[in-house]
Amino acid sequence: MLLSPEMEGKDMLEKPSLILRVGIGKAVGFIVGLFAFLLLPIYGEVDFMFRLGFLFWLVIMGAMIGLFGVMTDYPLIKMPLPWWWRGSMIGGVMMLAFWLVTYERLNVIAINIFGEMSIFASGAWIIVDGILIGLLIAFVATKFGGEGKETVGR
Repeated sequence: MLLSPEMEGKDMLEKPSLILRVGIGKAVGFIVGLFAFLLLPIYGEVDFMFRLGFLFWLVIMGAMIGLFGVMTDYPLIKMPLPWWWRGSMIGGVMMLAFWLVTYERLNVIAINIFGEMSIFASGAWIIVDGILIGLLIAFVATKFGGEGKETVGR
């Protein structure tokens, strides 16, 4: 691969770097997903494919949050997009999609964990989890991988 003269000798894993951001996002998503993968069987009968799909979903969510670290402004109205806004919105929207696809299974898991009469006995609470996980991923990716347009040139 040919590099421009100013890029000669520079490492793609130096801060700021888009590759580093995406890698960090995927790693944090994998760690959180692995934690869930190992703990879900404690709360009842959760099949292997569901747990594996959830693990991969969190890895993909981490990659998406890492990629969107390039956008620090909303292009149409020039509104700033801080890391905490990007991470929480992407995490929430991705978990909303996951909840819509796995609605029945998530409700059963929530009832097994919290009980049938609990306020938390709905799988929709995974959206709040997605917001919090998105915040964590965005924080770590921004802290160690940088953000903004300067990440693209690496």
